[in-house]
Amino acid sequence: MFKGFVVLVAVGALFAFFVFDFVSDVEKDDPTTMISKDAKKAKEFARYYRTDAAGNRILDFSGASMAKAREVWRESPIRREILDQFPQFQYMQESIKLYMVDSPFRRALLKKLDEVEGLYLSGTIDSDRAKDMLTRI
Repeated sequence: MFKGFVVLVAVGALFAFFVFDFVSDVEKDDPTTMISKDAKKAKEFARYYRTDAAGNRILDFSGASMAKAREVWRESPIRREILDQFPQFQYMQESIKLYMVDSPFRRALLKKLDEVEGLYLSGTIDSDRAKDMLTRI
């Protein structure tokens, strides 16, 4: 009797292990789980956006670390808008000043923009490399 009980518990534990393993694998690939992770990330990043008096969404990295500012920048629709203006560096610079509150990150980005402009106009780098450099500040 005791032997049968031990075998039953062992089979039950093995069954439970396979069920939990299967469910966790399915959950990793589940689009709703991915959406909820993206929603959490969007909620976290939302605190770095605010609306100015004209109703424009602007980035405000006041009090944020450079690492966090870089992470938000890479996911930002403002970054995409600015890179869409490439190679009009003057417009890009004005957009950065307009859509970002003054911060160490903004100053570093403007400095990088000047560097990329010089390299691009001298023919040292192509447009893809220039955009990549501005994304990976």
